Amino acid sequence: MTAVRTTAPAAALCLLLTLAVSGCTPGEQDVPEKGAIVFATGSDLSSSGIRQDLIRAWEKAHGRTVRIVELPDTADGQRSQLLAAGQSGNGGYDVLNLDVAWTAEFAEAGVIRPWPASLDGDFLGSVAKTVEYDGKVWGVPFNTDAGLLYYRKDILAAYHHGAPSTWDELKDVATEVTRDYNRKAAHGAAADGKKRPTMYGMVAQLRPYEGLTVNTLESAWVHGGDPEATSFTKGEQVGALQLGVAELKNRLDTIMPHEATAMDETESRRWFADGRALFMRNWPVEYASVAHKLTPGKEFDVTQLPARPGDGKRMSVLGGQNLAISAGSKRPAGARSLIEALTGAGSERCLLERGFAATRNSAYRDGPTAPRCPLPPRDAERGGPGAPEPRPDPRTLHEALLAAEPRPRSAHYQTFSKVVQLGVSAFLNGRGGTAIADRLAREADDALGGRSTPTTKRPADDG
Repeated sequence: MTAVRTTAPAAALCLLLTLAVSGCTPGEQDVPEKGAIVFATGSDLSSSGIRQDLIRAWEKAHGRTVRIVELPDTADGQRSQLLAAGQSGNGGYDVLNLDVAWTAEFAEAGVIRPWPASLDGDFLGSVAKTVEYDGKVWGVPFNTDAGLLYYRKDILAAYHHGAPSTWDELKDVATEVTRDYNRKAAHGAAADGKKRPTMYGMVAQLRPYEGLTVNTLESAWVHGGDPEATSFTKGEQVGALQLGVAELKNRLDTIMPHEATAMDETESRRWFADGRALFMRNWPVEYASVAHKLTPGKEFDVTQLPARPGDGKRMSVLGGQNLAISAGSKRPAGARSLIEALTGAGSERCLLERGFAATRNSAYRDGPTAPRCPLPPRDAERGGPGAPEPRPDPRTLHEALLAAEPRPRSAHYQTFSKVVQLGVSAFLNGRGGTAIADRLAREADDALGGRSTPTTKRPADDG
C-alpha cells in the first residue's frame, strides 16, 4: 500500500471540513470512532415509537449504527443503573437519556461530560434550566412535560360547568357534580339492574414515588412556595410545604378515592378513562391513551392546572428528559451528532406531533415559519393513511410549559425526593396531626443540603 502524504495546509483544510460536517471539536477527532453508538434510555412511553424512528432516520442519514439499551421500567432503576455504570466505567454507554431532575447529581458524580456549546435561544427558558448546573451546560433538552388538568368535558357541560380556574372551584364543582351524578347512577342501576362505577372528584399520583414529590411541590407552590428557593424553613417559604401537604390530605379526604395513595400515572389514567373520576392531574403523554377510550374535545379535554389565589399564577412541575454524553464515551463525536439531530427543530416538531411535549418554542408555531417534521406520516411506509397521534392543543401545552418550573436543582435531589415521598405518604395514610408536616420541612432542607437520609417515621409517632 502506498502512503499518501498530505501537506500541512491541506491537512488543516481536511480537518476543518471534517469538523464542519461532524460538528465536533478537534480533540474528538484525534482517534477515528469505531462501533455502534450506545444509547441508554427508558421505554418510549408514547404509542408511536417516535424516538426510535428519529434514531433510525439518523442512522440512515449518517451511515452509522445506534444500539439502544433499554433501562429498567422505573425511574429509580434507570438512575441506579446509569450511575453504577458511569462510576465503574464499565457501562460502555455514549448517550444517556436522563430525567430532568438528575442533571446536578450526574454532573457532580462525573458520569456525564459538559456539553461543548451553549444552547440556542429557541429552547423554552424553563426547560433550558434543567441542563444547567454549577455554571455549565450538561446536555440538551429532548422532550419535556408539564402537569395538566384533565377533565370530563361532557359531564361538566351537563351541569353547566367549564374547566375550573382555581383549586377551590375545582373542589366545589367536584363535590356538587359527583354527588348528583352518583345519585342518578344509583337510581339507574336500581331500575335496570346494571351496576355503574362510582364517580370520584379527582385522581392524581399519590403513590410514594417521584409522582408524589411532584404533586407535593405543585401543592406547596400553590400555597406561596417559590420554585427557586433552596429552603422550606426560611423567609416566605415558611409554611408553604406544610400547607401544601395539608391541602393534598384535604383533597384525598373529600374528593379523591383512597386508592389514589397507590396510584401512578398509568393507574390514575385508567380511572379517569374508565369514567371513575371527573378530574385528573397528569402529564401530556397520557393524552393519547385516554383518547383511546374517550373522545378528545367532546368527552374530555385538558387545560392548565388551576391557579393559586392571590396572583392567579398557574404553576406545575416541569418534567421530561435530557440527552447527555457519557463521561466514558469512546464515540463522543457521533454521540454529539446524534443528540443534535434528535433535539433539532424538525425532530422536536416530530415529537410534538407524535405525543410528546417539545422543548423548543418553534415547534409550537403555525404557518410557514413552523418547522416541518422530516419523518413520513405514521404508517405511510406500510401504505396506511398516517393519522396523527391524538395530543393536547399545542397552545394549551405551550402555555403550561411556559408556566412550569424545574424541581430543586441539587446534587442531593434524590434524597430530598425520598424524604418527601416517605413523609407525605405517612401523613396521607396516617392519623397524625400537623407535626409531621413541620418535621418534613426541616428534613427536606437537610436533604437538599446533603445533610440527612430519609426516615420512615409515621405521623402517629409525633403524638
